[in-house]
Amino acid sequence: MKYRLFSRIGLMVTFLFVCFFSARLSAQEGVYTVRIKQPAVDTVKTCQNKTVIFMAEGQNADFSPFEPGNVENSTDGVVGQTVSHAFARGGHYLVKLIVKGKSGRPDATNVPELHVYVSMSPSFTGTRSDHSSICSGNEIGLSGFVTSIPWTADEYPFENTYAQSDYYWNGVGIQSDRNGIARVKPPLNKGNLEYIFRVTDDFECYHDTTLILYGVSADFSPTPTSGEAPLEITLNIDNSSNGGDESAIDYKYEFYETHGDSSNLLTTTESKFTLERPGQYLARVIATYEQCSFVYTFENYIKVDSSLLEIPNVFTPNGDGANDFFQVKALSLKTFSGKIMNRYGRVVYEWTNSKDFEQGWNGNYMGTGKPVPAGTYYYIISAVGYDDKVYKGKANEKVYYGFLTLFR
Repeated sequence: MKYRLFSRIGLMVTFLFVCFFSARLSAQEGVYTVRIKQPAVDTVKTCQNKTVIFMAEGQNADFSPFEPGNVENSTDGVVGQTVSHAFARGGHYLVKLIVKGKSGRPDATNVPELHVYVSMSPSFTGTRSDHSSICSGNEIGLSGFVTSIPWTADEYPFENTYAQSDYYWNGVGIQSDRNGIARVKPPLNKGNLEYIFRVTDDFECYHDTTLILYGVSADFSPTPTSGEAPLEITLNIDNSSNGGDESAIDYKYEFYETHGDSSNLLTTTESKFTLERPGQYLARVIATYEQCSFVYTFENYIKVDSSLLEIPNVFTPNGDGANDFFQVKALSLKTFSGKIMNRYGRVVYEWTNSKDFEQGWNGNYMGTGKPVPAGTYYYIISAVGYDDKVYKGKANEKVYYGFLTLFR
């Protein structure tokens, strides 16, 4: 006969074996004996969510074994002869093994019982740190306490006990730990830190709680990290692990400028800052919280392009999409103005924005749409870079001039 094990979660867990006739082997109606084979004790002590294996055995009245294929599922859900079950909550549970014959009557001569005691979680009230913040002192004391919560819901009360020698702390920077008292010297620039207080009870079950010490983290990434002047930088701070009152954290931003043989320190309290001078900048953030100040430095330099002015000497405004504009190449220019004149000294085009492609000359006379003839023209450009470089002519004039050829 087939037999299965039934589990009902609650203060009583019942294992039900249903026996009935089979075409191959008939189970006799009559008196028979069953027993809980595993656990082979009357009392079990276990932990919450720890699997306990229950096994049952028995036989028919003629001493033939129950056949597993001759057991049907009950409406409550028979789960088999062997059951693996984890108790989610602490307390006392009474497990009964009830075996029924074909008629549905409990024909077994006995109903074995098993008492299961599941460890009760304690209260951690009183577990604390002598400082709520990492920044409150160089060394911090952690104190762990537990209070037993007794089981009193039925006539089988019990209470777990705890030995102080089984109190432990775990976390970063612990210098000593004994009987639930720990001294820690945590790193001061890692943001919040978690410390785990764990105890072991007389059932050899673990229970723990987490204590968070508030800290400051100001790892950051600047964007962009390169470009021409003026370059607006945004410093994006990762403060996801900061604790305590966020408004109490003060940030100061610094850019250490290296430019040729000179250096300069720029400071701001805004997360956006414009770098106006070409050069290399080392970016860092200073985060201040209570008595602590932490400096975070970006590992790479921010690079602002040096000024540049390159002027072509030929262009072909013939509408083929290639080299149709006389357009200078310019980087990091603070001021710019340009004029183009014909061989008679008449201005045929002028512009003041070196970056606007549409302000490059398209070969028409002063924007009228009337094309000028092919030939040689003369340009005069005045430009000063953000690095204070003045673009001068050959005779050291304050203007840059030269010739260009227009082909059609």
